[in-house]
This record gives sequence, structure tokens and C-alpha cells, in this order.
Amino acid sequence: MRDHRRAVRSRLILVSVAALLGTALPALPAAATETPAPTPSAGPVTPGTDSTTIPTDQFIVKFKDRAGIQSIDPQKSFNQAANAVGVPVKKVRTTGSGEQVVRTDRKLGGPEAKKLVATLAADPSVQYAEPDAIMRPLALAPNDSLFKYQWNLGAGTGGINVLGAWDVSQGQGSVVAVVDTGILPHSDLDANVLPGYDMISDPAVARDGDGRDPNPRDEGDATSAGQCAAGEAARNSSWHGTHVAGIIAAVAGNGQGIAGVAPKAKIVPVRAIGTCGGYTSDIADGIRWAAGGSVSGAPANANPARVINLSLGGQATCSSTYQNAVDFARSQGAVVVAAAGNDNIDASQISPANCQGVMAVGASTRTNVKAYYSNFGPKVDIYAPGGDMTNNVVDGIVSTLNDGTDTAGAEAYYLKAGTSMAAPHVAGVAALMLSKFPAYTPDEVRATMLVTASTAGGVNLVNAGLALRNTAQDATPLQSQVPVIDGQPTVGNTLSTTAADWVGIERATVAYQWQRDGVAIPDAVSPAYTLAPADVNAAISVTVTATKSHFPAVSATSAATSPVQAGTLTRATPVISGSAYVGNMLSVDAGTWGPAPVSLAYQWSRGGVPIDGATAAQYTLTEADTGATVTATVTATKDGYQPTSVTSDATAEVVTADKAVAPEPVTFTDAPYMADDKYTIPASANFDYQVDGTTTPAGTYPARGQVKVVAKVHSGFALLTGAQATWTAYFSTKGPAFTAPAQSPFTDVTTTQPFYTEMAWLADRKISTGWVEADKSVTYRPSASITRDAMAAFLYRMAGSPDYTPPAVSPFTDVATTQPFYKEMSWLAQTGISSGWIESNGSHTYRPLTSISRDAMAAFLYRLANKPDFVPPATSPFFDVSPGQLFYKEMTWLADQRISTGWQETPTTKSYRALSPINRDAMAAFLYRMP
Repeated sequence: MRDHRRAVRSRLILVSVAALLGTALPALPAAATETPAPTPSAGPVTPGTDSTTIPTDQFIVKFKDRAGIQSIDPQKSFNQAANAVGVPVKKVRTTGSGEQVVRTDRKLGGPEAKKLVATLAADPSVQYAEPDAIMRPLALAPNDSLFKYQWNLGAGTGGINVLGAWDVSQGQGSVVAVVDTGILPHSDLDANVLPGYDMISDPAVARDGDGRDPNPRDEGDATSAGQCAAGEAARNSSWHGTHVAGIIAAVAGNGQGIAGVAPKAKIVPVRAIGTCGGYTSDIADGIRWAAGGSVSGAPANANPARVINLSLGGQATCSSTYQNAVDFARSQGAVVVAAAGNDNIDASQISPANCQGVMAVGASTRTNVKAYYSNFGPKVDIYAPGGDMTNNVVDGIVSTLNDGTDTAGAEAYYLKAGTSMAAPHVAGVAALMLSKFPAYTPDEVRATMLVTASTAGGVNLVNAGLALRNTAQDATPLQSQVPVIDGQPTVGNTLSTTAADWVGIERATVAYQWQRDGVAIPDAVSPAYTLAPADVNAAISVTVTATKSHFPAVSATSAATSPVQAGTLTRATPVISGSAYVGNMLSVDAGTWGPAPVSLAYQWSRGGVPIDGATAAQYTLTEADTGATVTATVTATKDGYQPTSVTSDATAEVVTADKAVAPEPVTFTDAPYMADDKYTIPASANFDYQVDGTTTPAGTYPARGQVKVVAKVHSGFALLTGAQATWTAYFSTKGPAFTAPAQSPFTDVTTTQPFYTEMAWLADRKISTGWVEADKSVTYRPSASITRDAMAAFLYRMAGSPDYTPPAVSPFTDVATTQPFYKEMSWLAQTGISSGWIESNGSHTYRPLTSISRDAMAAFLYRLANKPDFVPPATSPFFDVSPGQLFYKEMTWLADQRISTGWQETPTTKSYRALSPINRDAMAAFLYRMP
């Protein structure tokens, strides 16, 4: 017979722990003297006058009624307010009473918020404007003396956030049955205990001298050694049911003891566990009776439970007896919660937690991880605090108990740990949810609890606050508003609507149907609809339908728009290519028009007069065009859109074919060293040659980096088709190949150290001669940072020390004409490599003794190369350099040319360290790698 009994799941772990705490608990007095605090409030409060106003990014605007106008566009008012405070303002929704809710792109504090409100309120079309003030809930911790030890109920790590839940419900009206060892009187629990039943049928197990009876008092489950099984140790009475009941519904705010998860719920105690455990048949009858079912010999339960807690179990498959009892309870709308077990095994082996429809609960710890003892696996639906007192007893779960070791003694509070403690947390949250929304089914309770569970610690921990937030949303009946259509009724524009301001919409399913003159438009079933050509002259409306479990569906249809107008095509300015001389073919590029596809037509004109038959994208100039200018007009058409025409710029005056000429070529001489690099512009009677947009006379000029020359034909002539008119060359700055010497030119640079070749190259090219020390040795000082005056000398020599006479007056107020490197620094200014800083008084400074940073170095080298054509990438190659920062183009050019690859911080990321000073050895590497 003993094999058919099911022991309390937490007993083997918990009874010994509780006995230990019985002597330790004076540190947790049953009643502590404290100054009474206010009872918890479940209502939101506005910050008082002594509080700092919480910044907000939303504002409420009520526009004045405008009779006879169907709809208005308030964006003009919003734009005026945006300009006043310097932040964008956009509409997000309409309230139930017709106000517009607008949002700024950041939260505004007191002065800015007042300025925005004042600007809106000053608008003649605005009735009033005010901040959409942020409210915060005031759910105070209760004044129960041991609440500070109830980490399991808090919002911190490991807690289930009951204060957040109590803003919605504290469990009033909910009934939870605790099928367990029964219950004992306790002043922190009695107010929430309803009549229960003793379902133990065997007097020997019951210890009360009879079988089943209406008294669920816990008579104790103490045993002597070997009483239940050979070799089994003696155990004191656990008073397990009292502990479980306290976790669920201990009274809160009474200045003593603890608070339950659902402190205003009621407990129906069902005694089914006694000496050596309890029979499945008694437990199953207890489940059935608790849910309002009929049990032979027992009176009907006057308070059927919507939640049944089973902190008990044993290793077995789910029996038919258990499954039938669970199925009945669920059919009556009851949520059945069971402990997953304390054997650190798969919970599928534990009954009744493994029965279908049962919410199986695992135990978590104060650090929000699975407790070492807790069972696990797919069968565990959710976790809740069960505690772990291995290292600290206060990491257990404190609740109501009794000091008696065999029979009942004085009431007390004890700490326990186990999945028996975890399950009542979930039962308590279920009671809170059903208090708020009694229409919830057991499956909906489970689904809401799972979707709101916290997963930060690796287990899906029940979150009472979030579960009650969703429950409150589900419990709110749907109330529709007349939808408002946003957008202008023009083909190609997108109209939109929203049901976000409907009451109770948060967890509803919303459907949309757009109509054209009252007839549903096929497939137009999203919140937005893009107007099509078929909508021209029609009125558009939208019907919004919301559905939600337990409530009837609601629908509302918007007012119709004004008749849809033809759309406006996006257009481009046509561009004519080709030279303007008789016999030459011109082409026009229409550019991109939209929305595609668009039909394009062409008309060429001579002196503004259309040319007969010239209606293609190409046109060959004739004698009739001589002396005139030619334009091309592109006309775009598309069904549902207004035809649009755009005319190109006019060509030069058309010349005769004999005036079509080709320029003489520019020649380039790329010598081994930069000092000898040159380019030559030929003499020409028909062309001007431009370098960097400046007309340059014929002659030979020194070249540096990229050189681009463009030939511009003189008036009265035309560029011959196919003739080259642009020449681009890139002159190497590095010179011929270099082999580093076997002996270093500098005594402080070894041949094996990083950048030796580069530093030796500087010496060979006379770019840097280093320092001659007192002992006549030459040093380079590779680890010293390079100053801006020395940098000027490096770059001047890198360019081949070009012929240059510095000005008599320094271009920089902080650089004297007599100081070292004056010539080189003024050369930098003359070439545009460095313009220095413009100070507040308008003067230019160079700051010659300042170390040069890596971003400025990039700019110097890019300009030394004559600003070569380069488009910087949209995504930076360096994680510490953003596309919008100063010298981004120049730094990414260095990376593109492999002049600087930065630092490899991780296998996939590099840094550039833009503001770090550059050392002389790295400087040598940069110059050596120049293309």
C-alpha cells in the first residue's frame, strides 16, 4: 500500500532545512516593532510640487473645431513649434477625445517643454496644448516586518516584481486551493483562509482519529525512524501546507510578518498529505473537490477554486486518476499548478507535474538561475523563486509556519527551499490575473505568463508585473474611434490610418479594408494604402475592425477623402551631350523619372522653336541650326498622373563643321623623383587649358600627386566628336625601389626594429637627416612624436624641395620669418596643404610646436597628393572613425591606398586612433607607403 502514496516533493530537502532555520529564525522575528508605513497604493500618481518634472517627448494638442472643413493638416502648426525649439515634431496618434499627440525626437526638460507648449498654444488654430506628462505608479513596499527578506517578490535579480503587479490587482475575488498537508491558524494568514476539507481517508495517515472530515487542520506529518520505509530517518512535522499558503496569500500591509504574492486572494485548504505522504486517490479527490466537483461523502465546496496548487509529487507516469482529476478541474476553468520536483532530473518523470494541462514549475535562485536541485526539461513550463540556502539561509523563501516539531506549537516564520516554494509563486500570479480578468481560460493564463516571462538569467522566470500588464490589456473591452486618414489624396501618395488610440487595442487583432467610393479595394488590407491611377476622382475610406478574445468585434469606418487628384511625377532635368556643330549628333539623357514605368516623349527646339520631326532622343544638327542654340524638351506621361515637361539647358551656338577642332594633348613626365615630375600644356588658339578649374597658360609645370587638365573650347568653335579634352595623371611620390642598408644610418635605430626600412629611406632621400649628437653620432628618435614644423619640412623635402621663395610677411601670426622651417611652413600654406587655424580675431595660426595627430596627418598627405579623385566609403573601415567626422575622407583614403591599415583590435574590427599623436617611426612608414 505504501507504494501508492505520494510524498510531498520538497520534504526530503525542506524539512531538514526548516528545522535548521527553526533555531536560526530569531534573527527574523515573527513580529518586529517598526514605525507603521502607508499601505500599498495601486494607483498612478503625478509627481508632486517638490518633485522634478520628468522630461517628456510627447505633447497633446487640441485644434479648434472648424465647421465645414472635413479634415485639416496640422503639420504647419507642428513645424512652427519645431522651429521654436530646434527639434523635429511629428504626429503619432489621435486620442479618444480628438486631441493630437505629437512626439519630438528627444525628451524636453522644463524650459524647452514650456517653449514648445507656448508656441503651439499661440497658434490661432489651437484650442490648447500641454505636455503629455509621464506618470509613474506608486506601489509602495508593504510594511510587513519581514518583507525586506522577500527578495523573491521584488523587482531585482531573481524576483517576480509583485509591486508592479499590485498596481493592477492584489488578487481580490480569486480563490486558490492548496492541496497539501492542511493548514494551521496563523495571524498573518487567517484573514484570507476559507473553509476547506480534510480529504485523507486513512485515519493512520490523518493523525486525527478519523478519515475524511470538514476540518483541514494540519495535524502534523512527523515520523519516527523507519516508520515509512526501512532505513528512513525520523522527521519532524513540516507544516508544509501553511508555508505554501503563506507564499500565495499572506496578508500584506498589516505591519507583521510577510506579504503573499496575492495578498487579497483567498485560500481553500485541502488536506491530502499526512503521515508518510498521501494517496493519489485522496489527492485526486482533493483536486476535484477544490474545483467544485462532487466527491462522495463530502459536502460541495462553497468556494470553488480558479487556481489549484500542488506542491507535491512522486516519480511516476501521469496516472489516469490524476489526469481525469486535472481534466475536470480545467473544464471548470481552474488553473492547475504543480511543483516540478527536486531531484535534478527531467521533470517528465514526476507526477502530477507531467500530466497534460498542468503548469509545471521549476525552481530558480536569487541570482535568477536554475536551482541545483530543480528538475528541468521541456515539461517545465516556467520557473519561479524556490531558493537555494546552500551558502546563505536568507536566500531561501520565507513564509508562515509553526514552531511545533510533532504537533502544532506557536505560529512562526521559516525559510524553506524547493520547487514546493516555486509553485505557489505561479499560483499567486495566476490568482492576480484571474482577479483582474476572470474570463481568462487556463490556457490563456499559461500563455500570458509564458509570453511575459523574464529570460535574462537563463530561465524563463515568471514576471508578475508584466503578466498583469498584459492581463489588464486583455481585460479592457474594445472601444472604437472613427479612423482618421493621414496623407494627401493624390495618386502616388500613401494614405495611412491607425487604431492605436482605440481603447483596449493593445493585444487585439486589427484588420483593415480600404474602399474606393464605398467598394472594397482588392488586397488593400494593410494600415497604409498607396493611391493608384484607378482612384482618380474617387473618394477613399477605410474600415478598421478589431477582434479580441472574450469581447465582441468592433468596427469603424473613416470619413471619405476628397476626390483623389492626379499625381505629380518625380522629374529630372534633361542633359544634352555632344558638340554643337553641323553634322554632329546630339543626344539627350532624360534622367530618372518616377514612379516607373513612365512614358517619355522628346522635342528638340532651335532658338526656342520646335523643330519639325525632331522627336527622338537623338538629333543631328543641320545647316539650319547654324548660329542658333538647341534645347531638348522631355515630356513624361503616366496613367493617373499629370503630364510633366522639362527643358534642358541650351547648347552653345551651333557652328559649321569646319569649326570642329581637337586640342593638342597635354604631356606628362613622370621622373624617378618627385622634384623632376612635370607636365606641359601646349599653346592653342582655340582652347583654354584649366588645372583645378583655373586657366593655365602654355608651359611646363612641376607635378605633384594627381594632375588633371581640362581643355575648354573657345567661343565660335566646337570640340570635335571623339577628341580627348581631359587628361589625368598620377605622379609617384616614392621614387625608385629602395633596399635598406645593412648598417643603420641612425645610432638609435636598429636594422631589426619595426619600420627600419622606412626610416633608412627617409635618410637616403634626405627627407630627414636626424640629429647630430654631442659625440657626432646621428640619431632619429623614432618614438618621439612629430611636431607640425618638422612635418612641414618632411613634406617639402618629400616634394623634392621645389624652387620656392617664402613671402616677406608670414602667413601665420605665430610663425616668424626667421624661425627654423619658416620656408617649409609657408610653402604648405601656399600649396594649400595646410591653412592652419583661423582664430577668433580672424588671424591664421600654424601652432608649429604642437604634435600632429593622426587625422591631421591624413589630411596633410591627401593634400600632398593633390587631392586625388576618391569617394569615401559609406561604411568606415575603422570602428572609431565615423563618416561624419572631420577628415573622414582623408583617413579612409589612407586605408584605401594601404598607407595606414590601423590597428587590428579584434578579428573583424580595426581602429585608427584619429586624435593620437603620430610618432616619427610611423611617420616614416606613412611617407614610404605614399603611392
